Amino acid sequence: MTYTFPELVLSAMTATYVAVSMVVAVIRWGHRCTAYSKHMDYYFPDWRAFIFCFFSNVVLCPVIFLPAETDAVLQLRMMLMLASPFHCAVLIFSYFGQILNVTWWRKPIYVLSVPYAVMAIIALVVTLMPGTQMQGDFFRWFFLIGDILALIYLVSFALALRMIIQALRRFSDENYSNPDDFPKEYTEFILWVSILHLIMSWSMAFNGQTGAISFGLFILSVLAVVLLLGALNPHRTVEVDQMEAAINVEKEEKTLETDILPQERKEEILRAIRHQVEDEKLFLDSHLTLSKLSRDCGLNRTYISVVLNESLGGFFNYINRCRLEHAEAYKEAHPKADVDDIALSSGFNNRQSFYNARKRLNG
Repeated sequence: MTYTFPELVLSAMTATYVAVSMVVAVIRWGHRCTAYSKHMDYYFPDWRAFIFCFFSNVVLCPVIFLPAETDAVLQLRMMLMLASPFHCAVLIFSYFGQILNVTWWRKPIYVLSVPYAVMAIIALVVTLMPGTQMQGDFFRWFFLIGDILALIYLVSFALALRMIIQALRRFSDENYSNPDDFPKEYTEFILWVSILHLIMSWSMAFNGQTGAISFGLFILSVLAVVLLLGALNPHRTVEVDQMEAAINVEKEEKTLETDILPQERKEEILRAIRHQVEDEKLFLDSHLTLSKLSRDCGLNRTYISVVLNESLGGFFNYINRCRLEHAEAYKEAHPKADVDDIALSSGFNNRQSFYNARKRLNG
């Protein structure tokens, strides 16, 4: 059979995307840094989902060999509509669900993976059969079901985005004293990569033109490589034992009433906070978290959070005000010290954290 140039390009771009996906899955599976290999599920909580999502792109192979077949192109378009929101939701929930101690998503995702697998297998088998199979009455219903599933997966993706957007808004202030302790940059990276992936995939699926699909597959191949490079390095700096302790504390606090603290109790908690942070200089711990402060004070984390917000402007603001005051004193005592020395000696992760805190608190 003789293929046109656009069909050959479509075949080549599909082969490229599938090949890149396989390479990405293999690298993610084989990447084991010694420093993190013992705690893969902590530092790389999405590594299994990562492998599954990229390896499942093998179902797109029919277009490589049958770029002129209507069935093969229809199968490709349908799977792109299903796979993009579903895979993005799975990756986001797998990674950030563990960081945020969110578990409600697991059963729904497991349930939704079943119709995804069924649709992929049916489409793959029918595409490989001779003749045009995907244009009968049965497959009108088949594609209708696919459209409904795509919308359901889109809702799942929207919920995943909502989860990490909310985390970006609250975690720096409420839980961590240094933004680096929560993977803010990686969160924003995942946010934009996943949105771009969805836009490209659905644009190809709705457009249906061979040239548009080929171009879109090229962009998806680039995004796959970019995502891999961003995911190979760990983005969690808090130690495992600290995180596990924090999670245990959070679980216990779900049963507490936080709005009935008497004033005398609040004053006791305030004195305990000031003693640990200011007298014991706990603010010099560059990875100080709200959970660690509560353990050192021997008090409930929720109660400490209430007092911090009411009396000290919140955890992030209070800790970084202490650090900035210490930085001024350190600079006067060490006039030859550079910015990096001042920042590190005052509890900041680096000079950028120092600059950001100073800009935010001093205007």
